[in-house]
Amino acid sequence: MKAWVSGLTAMLVLSVAGPASAAAQTTPPVYALDCDRADAYSRQARGVAVIIVHAGDIVCERYADGIEPDEVWEIASGVKSFTGVMAAAAVQDGLLSLDERAADTLTEWQDDPERAAITVRHLLSQSSGLALPRESSRLPGYRAAIQTRARTRPGEVFAYGPRHFQAFGELLRRKLAAAGLDATPAHYLGRRVLAPLGIDVRNWAAVDGMPVLSEGASISPLDWARFGYFVLHDGDADGTGLVDSAAMAALFEPSVANPAYGLGWWLPHPRHAGSRGARGARGFLDTLGAGADFPELHVAAGAGGQRLYLFPELDLVVVRMTRGVDQDPATRSRAWSDRRYIEHLLVPQVAVTP
Repeated sequence: MKAWVSGLTAMLVLSVAGPASAAAQTTPPVYALDCDRADAYSRQARGVAVIIVHAGDIVCERYADGIEPDEVWEIASGVKSFTGVMAAAAVQDGLLSLDERAADTLTEWQDDPERAAITVRHLLSQSSGLALPRESSRLPGYRAAIQTRARTRPGEVFAYGPRHFQAFGELLRRKLAAAGLDATPAHYLGRRVLAPLGIDVRNWAAVDGMPVLSEGASISPLDWARFGYFVLHDGDADGTGLVDSAAMAALFEPSVANPAYGLGWWLPHPRHAGSRGARGARGFLDTLGAGADFPELHVAAGAGGQRLYLFPELDLVVVRMTRGVDQDPATRSRAWSDRRYIEHLLVPQVAVTP
């Protein structure tokens, strides 16, 4: 990955990549990137950091008073985005494929027709069909996850919860053990992806000695932005692909059960918001007033307003962080709105047609 250059600016004009559509006689939209307004809105909702990277350059880096750049914050369900990249690394290493049956490794599922049909893709898209009881304050471990019965057929229903990711954790743990590799999925991600990128993830929550793959790790705003830049550029680092490029692309393919969700990532584009079965898209972009030409958007989202936004067509990475719900419970407030933040961040401009 290129060395980042700090080119701090309050305002930057961006246009969606690609030529205007000759058939539709439309011009790609143009936006002004307004760092000041985005940061001000973030602070109103208890935000402590905003990092914006455009084309590999840091164009906005803001911290609340008393916050140091190397401080780490718990990103809650933002961890799910790590799990998808973890799977892409495992594909590259020949450990698994996204469409293999989980029961080939989780042999306890082989005698259950519904669980026997679950694939890795179903687990990461949260459409495995596993029953998701209301969780206590203690998250389920890997063993509890694979003991969970199926409620629906895989691929039919999107159900948000940790057990899909914990079951994937046990699947990957067994594959790593069989190959004589890393002791845990978190160690595997660290060795294969995070360490080569110089990214430091700390305080990874664990149950029964195994990392929770749905939530519970901490990272600095700059390192989360670095991770986002890596993902935005298809898992390429200095011209060397650390993960399988086709598997990386699959992370952002709308799932059948919920077109607003891929594999560990939200896909809240306006065209998904009205799709049958879409859940979550309106929570990000409702009433934004954006049409189908709004830039593609991928989001890693965690409780407390922890956000990593990727705009592939703008070559733009945006990190917005708070202290997290554990250190600042008030961040659960509904005062935060992704829609309003994006409206402050990207200000539509009148495009000049040549």
